[in-house]
Amino acid sequence: MKRTNFTVGLVLVASLGFYSCDKIENPIPATVGDLDWSLSPFEDSASYTWPIWTTNLNSVKNVLIEDFTGHTCVGCPDAAIEAANIEAANPGRVIVASIHANATSQYQIPIPGDTVFTTDFRTEAGNEYATTFECDLNPLGTTNRKLGIYPAITQNIPEPVLQQLTSWGTSTASLLGEDLDVNIQVQYNYFPNENGLFVHTETDFINAKSGTYNVVVYLVRDTVIAPQKLPGGLEEEEYHHHNVLSANINGTWGEEIVSGSVVSGEK
Repeated sequence: MKRTNFTVGLVLVASLGFYSCDKIENPIPATVGDLDWSLSPFEDSASYTWPIWTTNLNSVKNVLIEDFTGHTCVGCPDAAIEAANIEAANPGRVIVASIHANATSQYQIPIPGDTVFTTDFRTEAGNEYATTFECDLNPLGTTNRKLGIYPAITQNIPEPVLQQLTSWGTSTASLLGEDLDVNIQVQYNYFPNENGLFVHTETDFINAKSGTYNVVVYLVRDTVIAPQKLPGGLEEEEYHHHNVLSANINGTWGEEIVSGSVVSGEK
């Protein structure tokens, strides 16, 4: 959350089990907020199965850990382990998104002429987040984009959200104990022949709120096998990169659903 420059983001992570060593080229349509019927086996909406929403009975807040990482960052595997351990200790309530980004792309750019570090995990959204949050090195991360501790003195943004990995566990535990304000449900239809994905969301405000709220939908690859530099000058060519952010389905900052006030129970 950063006041002034951008809105509160309600992040949905649509995690698909793509298991690949390659970057997905153009994984999403350019159309935002609409359905591109060329990505479905139907010519129009007449035969499409639209979602039916049931009452969302969830009563607890979940946590998104955004791990800003890089494939040539030797300290990043330790951060990935920390994030994965927190996720495993809180099944279903903690989600990790590995964002390969840095304000200068210092650890993300494929090495010119190198035959090992050829994968480019960078995304337009990830690059913008790194620049906005002044992510000047890796690893750093966010927990629900709440107030961070690094580098609070040097950052010019109103609320620095970046945290060192040693803070992720404590911050996550605190956030998990907070009251829930918003419930989000997601349904999707995937068409393998067309390689098309339609994502639908429903946002249910538990408590009355005021402000501007956006829903952001991430496309995350569960596992990507690609090289990674390790401490001590070592390299692992078949490193398992976990929950890699591959694209934002509805734009870097998502789509606005509320601007002003919303009452309890409003969807």
